Amino acid sequence: MHIERLALMLEMLEELASGRWQVSRKGYAGSSHRRPSFLPDVWVTSMDDPLGHAACAIGFACLDARFEGLYLDGLEPCTRIAGTVRAHARLARGWEAVCAYFGLSEPLARELFGPDRSPGSIANVRDWLRALLHTPAANANTARHAHCG
Repeated sequence: MHIERLALMLEMLEELASGRWQVSRKGYAGSSHRRPSFLPDVWVTSMDDPLGHAACAIGFACLDARFEGLYLDGLEPCTRIAGTVRAHARLARGWEAVCAYFGLSEPLARELFGPDRSPGSIANVRDWLRALLHTPAANANTARHAHCG
């Protein structure tokens, strides 16, 4: 797990839940459209792909400058796979991108960010992520990374 990136996600979800979040990704942030045109608590579950629905936390992250390397291609999240050179870069798309960027298994990524658990609001996703980050395994992972530098 990329604890630092997940902690940034938790920070962003806190801002969304309190109504303080604004689009900050270059190219998307403009004086006339700093806030998304959709409500973060409107969950659209009728789409075939759970990524890209109106309140997808990953979609918000793709519009937030804190998440360098995670971006939208249309409505699909994308990221460059680590270890590939720019000229021959392999892009991860959809759930593969989410897993690669946050260092999560697909089942865990879907549990946190997919509509399978039918979250009632962005605050539910925030609470699930907070619980994950406060598990002993996550704390041990953070401690290991602190000793590597």
